[in-house]
Amino acid sequence: MLLKSSVVLAFSVSALALSINTPNSLTSGGTASITWTSATTDPVFTIELNHPSFNMALAIANNVDPANNNITISLPPLPAEPNYTLQFVNVTDITDVFATSSSFSIAAAASASAAPSVAGSGTQPSATAPAASGSASGAAAASAAASGSAAASGSGSASASGASSSSTGSALGAASFRAPVALVVSVVGVLLGAVMVL
Repeated sequence: MLLKSSVVLAFSVSALALSINTPNSLTSGGTASITWTSATTDPVFTIELNHPSFNMALAIANNVDPANNNITISLPPLPAEPNYTLQFVNVTDITDVFATSSSFSIAAAASASAAPSVAGSGTQPSATAPAASGSASGAAAASAAASGSAAASGSGSASASGASSSSTGSALGAASFRAPVALVVSVVGVLLGAVMVL
């Protein structure tokens, strides 16, 4: 009876052609591409992920068609460690293992790369700076010319005012001189008239 059971078990195992290709380059929380070889007689299966730190195997795919020979799975966050294995098991009895992979590692999730910095920003001289400087110089020159014109105008006005004041002063001086002379002449005339009467 024992011999018969052993023969039946050996026949069942040899009838399965499932063989798992060992995955590589896996990262925690990343995607895993799992491939295998199979025969047309192989049944559907569940894929389980195993690790010594797990209390129980983690089912990562169910009712997988063996004829596909590959599947892509999104992995959950996992410890970054070696000694992971995959098992293809019976959908209704997880203790019935169809195939087991060789051990492999899962790496830590890749960190986001820093944004590249823009080199040389603000180091180039402005092309418009000379033009602006020239414009400022021109404006200063124009302002200076305007100031000079104003000064010349002021000087001319002052000279004209001075000349006018001088002329007015001369006229007033002449008038003031003539007035006493006329008064003296009048007094002399009166005196002469009085003398003649006497």
